[in-house]
Amino acid sequence: MQSSPKSIAEMEKSVEHDHFTYRPLDQERREIRLVQLSCKLQVASNGKSVPSMRMHHASFDGENLPQYTALSYTWGTGPKGIVLVEDEGESAREVHVSTNLLDALCHFAALSDQSLETVRPVFWIDQLCINQNDKDEKNHQVAMMTEIFGQAKMTNVWLGSRQATLSCEVFKRYDQDASRIMEVISDDLELHNDHSCASQGVDRILSELSKDDWEKFHALADFCTHPWFERAWVVQEVATSSKVIVHWEGGKCEWSCFQKLWLLLHLLIQRILVAKVSHQMAAVHLLGRTLITLHVTVTQSWNPPRTYPLIELIENMLMYGMTRATQPEDLIYSTMGIASDQDTCGIEVDYKKHYTEIFTEAALEFLKTLGAQALAWSCQLTKINDSPRLPSWVPDFRLQLGFMVIEPIVAHRFDLSSKQFSAAGNRNFAYTVDENREKLSIRTFFVDKVVEVKSFHFMAEHLASAGSVTLQYQAWLADYGKFFDFAADLVPTRYDDSIREEMHWRIPIADRYFDRDAIAVRRAGLEVKEWYKAIRHPDDPLTASAISMSPKYKTLIFMKPHVAFITASGYIGLGHPDTVEGDEVHLIQGSEIPFLLRKTEGHYQLGSQAYVHGIMDGELVDDNTEFQWLDIH
Repeated sequence: MQSSPKSIAEMEKSVEHDHFTYRPLDQERREIRLVQLSCKLQVASNGKSVPSMRMHHASFDGENLPQYTALSYTWGTGPKGIVLVEDEGESAREVHVSTNLLDALCHFAALSDQSLETVRPVFWIDQLCINQNDKDEKNHQVAMMTEIFGQAKMTNVWLGSRQATLSCEVFKRYDQDASRIMEVISDDLELHNDHSCASQGVDRILSELSKDDWEKFHALADFCTHPWFERAWVVQEVATSSKVIVHWEGGKCEWSCFQKLWLLLHLLIQRILVAKVSHQMAAVHLLGRTLITLHVTVTQSWNPPRTYPLIELIENMLMYGMTRATQPEDLIYSTMGIASDQDTCGIEVDYKKHYTEIFTEAALEFLKTLGAQALAWSCQLTKINDSPRLPSWVPDFRLQLGFMVIEPIVAHRFDLSSKQFSAAGNRNFAYTVDENREKLSIRTFFVDKVVEVKSFHFMAEHLASAGSVTLQYQAWLADYGKFFDFAADLVPTRYDDSIREEMHWRIPIADRYFDRDAIAVRRAGLEVKEWYKAIRHPDDPLTASAISMSPKYKTLIFMKPHVAFITASGYIGLGHPDTVEGDEVHLIQGSEIPFLLRKTEGHYQLGSQAYVHGIMDGELVDDNTEFQWLDIH
């Protein structure tokens, strides 16, 4: 049993202002540090009243596991605060912590003071309970993170003390409406076993919400796009915790509130879009941003740990902007503990290594797992100016996922058996890496060199007004068609009339589309041609289905910002917006799609994946085709 906290007078007398020294943890006993928070603030050397606590060690070995609450929060930047920490057998010392953690400790100290419980709260807090200057200890503790959050009786999330009053009130209101919807669905289905009854009840609630003004939508977005939701560690912390309570100054809620809110936002956005509430269409952007912010953490919290492989967890985090981390390597470490392939993953927590080494180790793991498909994935993450130490084939995980010419995955995002293309044939991927892990050697077949690039940026600025949207798409597709016809005229023997017609509707969408009903990426079929015709040639006889589905073709174009290119021998394709004349089209052995490589200073760099019409089904290769070894730096 721990002794009771010292009195205020005793604490003030025993405070020392020199550097806090951590007692070493016994790693064999899997020890962690815990802090027991006093409900009373103490006076620090700066004259301010600050939280005080007692620190002790606890072990995960044995039957009597420690009882504590884990704290999840954003470290933040800027000025530091002071807290008083007394280790066992030592005088209390001042420890500098982030301002946000100081606010959290003040908040929970005040809650403890108001509580009738006699036992003061015990917390595990990474900033205090891990010696951040001891990398060996940090490696050990971070490797235990899933266990630390999994063994905690609960996890308290701290969103901060600066949440706007209106934002909090609007969040509470939407939480109540989300609960009403869940009750309507549950009650109606139980009584009638009929989805239509539930739909009517839900629609009444959504109809009320869709009439909200812009200010309320904005307030909800402000509340739910707090920086905490962008933390890389959030997914693991929430997924492994048995209970999560979200706190802010003046309020709190259980994590299930955010799960219900995520569902409500889905339904509300649908309601506004279907009803075409013109004055609320702009709110869809705000609500959608909120939905995206919540997406990964909420959806992962519905699944047990070890449901998804490491690369899929990382992809989801990067895709939805969860890239907030104190150190870049945490973008990898933060999901390793809940990955389904954790036991076979060759990456170990090691803060002594530079983050570029960890990124390279992750890239090699993905190559081992996915083969050439990992290179297609890596192409999404272009390098930024301060990453010269990263080879071109290693993703810079600090960036949010960017543009892809062709979604490389079908059905399940990492189901290697679901291929639509076979540009390089059916040979296995082959690669080697040099001792310094800088040069990736792969087998490729050179196709051609890019000689002309045409930009076709179709973004929001093209949508001048709601009435001109279709005309803008028609004009854009017409320009596309002129470029394709110009390229086809260069090699008339390759492109007959039927192939030219195909090019016009297949190339703009890279010959694939996302089938939301089947949750799969599909090869474009003739029905997609009808969607295209409904936009490009609206005066032609069209089926009702083609007209109703034409917006889907618009969406496919809108989501693929790209450039079109022509090669020296007349091939036409799509590439990344950074594609330039002189880039080379290669088929990488084992890949289903072509790649653009760039030769600079005598060596090759990985550029982007590409769609090249007429070679996507292995037309250029057979069993006798020789693939040559090529070094990628």
